[in-house]
Amino acid sequence: MIWIWLILLSVVSGCLYRMGGCGPADLQAEWGWVPAPIRKFPKKRDVLANGVTLFAASLAGVSGPWWAWLLAFGLVWASLSTYWDELFGYDNFYAHGFMIAFSMLPLAFFGEPLSLGIRCIALAVLMGVWSKINGNATIEEIGRGFFMPITLGLVVLI
Repeated sequence: MIWIWLILLSVVSGCLYRMGGCGPADLQAEWGWVPAPIRKFPKKRDVLANGVTLFAASLAGVSGPWWAWLLAFGLVWASLSTYWDELFGYDNFYAHGFMIAFSMLPLAFFGEPLSLGIRCIALAVLMGVWSKINGNATIEEIGRGFFMPITLGLVVLI
């Protein structure tokens, strides 16, 4: 049953991640069917996709005190805000994925350090390779957002 939830939450996260990367014209063209309050919410990627991913983490069995969840939320938000181009000179989706996963470090201290550590590598590789093989921005961003919660299945498996 957990896998059904992870897949559903991954689809939602993928959509929110893409919506957060759209300009106003693309947002209306691609996502006109989404209710206006969601479309108009200013931080769909940073807040909503992040929240969906942390909710998926809790369903996958990740636990920790409230402040570790709050800290992880803030760190994931910061990681979603950059592609590390200022450091590498180009959009580095490998670093982007790694840092999104690494941002859950505050929670790793309270439960699943091995699986969350392996998730850092998995998310880095998935986001980096996915971005390399896809030229379509919509598919690329939906995929990157999809990978955020689905890789939490490693917590279930390990």
